[in-house]
Amino acid sequence: MNPMVAIAGGVGGLGIWTLVSQLVPAGPRLDAALARIQVTRTPAAEPPIRALISRITAAPGWVPIPVTDLALLGKDRERWLASKLGCGLAGLGTIPALAAVATLAGGQVPIVVPGLTSLALGFASFCAPDLVTRVNARQRRADFRHALTSYLDLVALERGAGAAPTEALEAAAQIGGGWAFARIAGALEAARQAGRPPWEGLAALATQTGVAELSDLAEIAEVAGQEGARILQTLSARAESMRAEALAATKAKAGSRSTTMVVPIALLGAGFLLLLIFPIIYRTFG
Repeated sequence: MNPMVAIAGGVGGLGIWTLVSQLVPAGPRLDAALARIQVTRTPAAEPPIRALISRITAAPGWVPIPVTDLALLGKDRERWLASKLGCGLAGLGTIPALAAVATLAGGQVPIVVPGLTSLALGFASFCAPDLVTRVNARQRRADFRHALTSYLDLVALERGAGAAPTEALEAAAQIGGGWAFARIAGALEAARQAGRPPWEGLAALATQTGVAELSDLAEIAEVAGQEGARILQTLSARAESMRAEALAATKAKAGSRSTTMVVPIALLGAGFLLLLIFPIIYRTFG
């Protein structure tokens, strides 16, 4: 029983070390820099761990991948899946390592307890990156909507100054700062370099990040670009609507947090009352 627990802990630690050593970017090497300078068509050899992760990611259906959330956060599938595997291996190897330490210290640990506990902890650790990615993407998407409201106002101002729809979209993206304006400007620049209208770039960015409000802006810009319609009032109304939705969401979030504060306050009050009546109960029944 003792050698099996020690071997399980060693295997888990070796797997974690292998993943970390393959995923952490190494320092620049002179031979690699010289190889990049030379004009060759030979592809660079991919590390075995990353090649395996790429093959696992390419296999559809075995694990759900939040494509839109990862695109919004600027993460690739391979690194996200590697984080899931690393967390899962860490969860699997933690309990056997602790059991091995307890066994070496002279304790008796049944093999069933570390096995079931390590499986449960490994599964929970494997699912932890999904929750973290979902929460971060939700917050980042809310920030993007706030920035998009300001972007709509800037586009409306540019249109009011007499700019064409394409010029208004590009100029407004260059005025604002922050990562959201940078993503919009990048989408518009990619569409311009590809010879496509800017609203197609906005629609592609909306599909990529899952922000539905960008699709509405792309439709409004398409109507203005193809039919020459006046979109100043439409943009202002859409920005006002988004502000109202953001305000309602903020109020609902504040209300839910106020409701959740009732539980700790009630527990604190119950503990205080118990502290007050404890001497009386002790004198009565003690």
